[in-house]
Amino acid sequence: MATINASVNITTDIMSGVSINKEMVMTKAGTTLGIENTSGLSAKTVQSTTAFKLFGNADATTLKASKVYIRNTGSSSTDFFYIGFGEDLDAATVETIGKLYGNDWMLIPWDAVAATSHDIYAKASTAEAMTLEFMAFIE
Repeated sequence: MATINASVNITTDIMSGVSINKEMVMTKAGTTLGIENTSGLSAKTVQSTTAFKLFGNADATTLKASKVYIRNTGSSSTDFFYIGFGEDLDAATVETIGKLYGNDWMLIPWDAVAATSHDIYAKASTAEAMTLEFMAFIE
């Protein structure tokens, strides 16, 4: 059985005594068995503000447990990647879930459904060269 562990450590000087240290084992839906597959770690460098698909429903098993890791490899505090769900990041029906600035990253659960409305897209805020690193952990 494969084991994929994820951990996060958050400390702050904003509030005294706040420290979050959490770990999780990525498991298959409804079981304690570990997720055994990945899309592999990929990186894409863009020099355009055109949206591009990171993951679609063909990249995972529908209605199973999946997690997605995405990181902006840059260091800019002003340039970022929009991250969103939908059929086309430029369309009005897409839900932008956030922006990843330089060195920002995210790890989220992903419900890959048969429709393309849950496809994951990215779009750079500038036409300057920017690189996004990404990987899906899937059943």
